[in-house]
Amino acid sequence: MKKFQLGNKYVLIEFLNYGGILTKMINKKTGQNYLLAYENDEDYQENPYFFGAMIGRNAGRTFPPEYLNHAGEKIMLDTNEGNVHLHGGQNGLHQVTWQVEKLDNSSYRLWYEDVISPYEPLKIELIYRVFKNHFTIKMKASSSIPTVVNLTNHSYFNLGDHKTIGSHSLQTAPAKIQVIDEQFVPTGEYTMMEDAETAPFDFSQEQPIKKALCLGTSLSKICAEGIDLAYCFTEASSTRPKIILRDAERKNTLKIYSDQEACVIYTLNKISDQVKLSQKSTIEQFGGITFEMQRRPNYVHSEKDYLTTDYKAYTTYEIE
Repeated sequence: MKKFQLGNKYVLIEFLNYGGILTKMINKKTGQNYLLAYENDEDYQENPYFFGAMIGRNAGRTFPPEYLNHAGEKIMLDTNEGNVHLHGGQNGLHQVTWQVEKLDNSSYRLWYEDVISPYEPLKIELIYRVFKNHFTIKMKASSSIPTVVNLTNHSYFNLGDHKTIGSHSLQTAPAKIQVIDEQFVPTGEYTMMEDAETAPFDFSQEQPIKKALCLGTSLSKICAEGIDLAYCFTEASSTRPKIILRDAERKNTLKIYSDQEACVIYTLNKISDQVKLSQKSTIEQFGGITFEMQRRPNYVHSEKDYLTTDYKAYTTYEIE
């Protein structure tokens, strides 16, 4: 497990070759590390919370845990969350060692050939690049056989010295959310968050995150009293941020831009292992928030053209 750093006078990025994991995203103006990270690097070997990791081959939950390949054959997927195939299953990209090459003072190339997952073989390349106060992840993948590929990064953000992100404010680009069942599997329906049950999860206008926490409603209970929902964007703008996150003091701001069609927002609702964080505290419920930019969850069961031989996507983090 090796560490690498990228930086300039605005930001410092640190990552591991293991899992492509991001461990630091420091705003040099304020000295704040925007990312939750483990105190002990050994905890990344298990990483039950997917801290900072690249996720794939298929981000999110797939149910039924299967898909039809290019020949029309049913391919069964392993399950790692009840009956659900989550984040690529037991051989996900979050637990592989990437090859790393420094391209220049502002960028690294990471690459990996996936031949052990249940999916068809795939060559994957990531470019980690800093430019002024921006950090970009460019994702590219290719296969000789049409296959499934849907990648994201699973970093958790906390922009202040608060135990939880409840006092942070959040704004999303216009979106509708997927209606889910008790397995978090999309039902195929969507909501614009206009009814009493879903309205607290509407962040199309800047709102404190705590307005969506511990509501006691049926949806809140399914989500373990936090947010665990896919926001499917209704606009395809690449110049407008998909996400804006601010700490309570408004000293630190994160803006996320992406060409992905959806973002799963998760507020670290379920705590199992009491691991120590690099912030010298123990992980707590709602201690961070992750924005998983990706194709809409379970798309292999809702779309016809879900196989591809060439994949490209990007996500840019603006650190203010």
